Amino acid sequence: MGANAPCLLLRGLGWRQSAGAFRPAAQVPVDWSFPSRWQDEFTPRLGLWIGWLLLVVIGGLPAGAHTTSVTRVDAQLTTNSLTLTFQLNQPDLLQFLVGRTNDQVVLMAEGEVRTNAARIADYVQSRVRFHLDTNAPVRGSLSNWPPAKLVLTVEERPGEPRPALLPLTLRWEIPAGARQLELSLSLYDAFGFAALYEVLFHRGKDVPPVLQLVAARQAMVIDLDAFQEDVRRPDAPATSADSAAAPVRTTTATQFMELGFTHILPKGLDHILFVLGLFLLSPKLKPLLWQVTAFTIAHSITLALAVLGIFALPGRVVEPIIALSIAVVAIENLFRSEVLPWRWAAVFGFGLIHGMGFAGVLSEVGLPREQLGTALLCFNVGVELGQLAVITLAFTATKWCEKRAWYVPWVRRPACLLIALAGVVWTVERLLSS
Repeated sequence: MGANAPCLLLRGLGWRQSAGAFRPAAQVPVDWSFPSRWQDEFTPRLGLWIGWLLLVVIGGLPAGAHTTSVTRVDAQLTTNSLTLTFQLNQPDLLQFLVGRTNDQVVLMAEGEVRTNAARIADYVQSRVRFHLDTNAPVRGSLSNWPPAKLVLTVEERPGEPRPALLPLTLRWEIPAGARQLELSLSLYDAFGFAALYEVLFHRGKDVPPVLQLVAARQAMVIDLDAFQEDVRRPDAPATSADSAAAPVRTTTATQFMELGFTHILPKGLDHILFVLGLFLLSPKLKPLLWQVTAFTIAHSITLALAVLGIFALPGRVVEPIIALSIAVVAIENLFRSEVLPWRWAAVFGFGLIHGMGFAGVLSEVGLPREQLGTALLCFNVGVELGQLAVITLAFTATKWCEKRAWYVPWVRRPACLLIALAGVVWTVERLLSS
């Protein structure tokens, strides 16, 4: 298309060139309080340039939809020591320590692990904050790292190897008289990356373990006096043990609701663009509610089916279709401004696919079986709240100008075009990387 490509795209959307600047083909005079020069030139051009800048930023983002890491940690707590065994994910180590971001290369070679063993150990030790009472933080001591025998791949299904977890153990001594232990983790804590930790606290043979899902830098506080009392009384009721030594005060419901919300806002850029595509069809509330209702029902169905292990599609199929759904919805917005039956059916179908994408996050985290229903419901509620937040922000940003003559040609159409292009780019990238 050459140098005339932007001109052809703008003409295709109903713009005409006049005096060196593109303007809508049929522009109705608008009653603005701004000077006429701003009305005719500055404000619409500024919006268009901001849109192209956003396209450049979005196009430069990685094709992977989710940047969520869940590190499993086995915590063995006794009256005189704490031992943490981290099950390290190889893709996370490659990204944060080696600088390898190619999604297709997720396995480390044995020589690579042994060469970087000291760096890996130092990284983990420096990202674990352990301190007793008001004392300064103490660095944990290493145990059996790197393992004498490295296992780098496992096969859950024949012919489908995946990266094995690398165990790294740290140990701290707890002197007599210590009353409170505070622990926090910050591995892979970076902007745009959702680092979570699934910590299973083992508190003795006769005391049931406690599973905690914690976020980066979230403090886990343990009352050591209460813990020692539980150990001395192995016949104590389970409810008493749980209340005395549970290290995190937040509940499973709150944790999974937060996980669902943050998966949409701010981390789920592909889901954000899809919701904006639904919003931009029409500024009227009723068409939006119909679409959001169809989308919610659909993704709730497949989210439950996938999490319960009844039906799911592999990520290499789901992720490209999610990207394609963004493009399809945005492209249709360029030619229609009302909800037709086809639109409802398409949104419902795409919702089924998005639900499997949501389920991928929960499969990485690992749902606590004893609270499966609560965790699933609260994650779904968090997703809905995230979508409502996106819609609320969009309404707030456009309500003042949705009835202006320039809203459709200078705001709605360019935004739909940019969203469509982002969806197409991501579709191609995900197909090539699958």
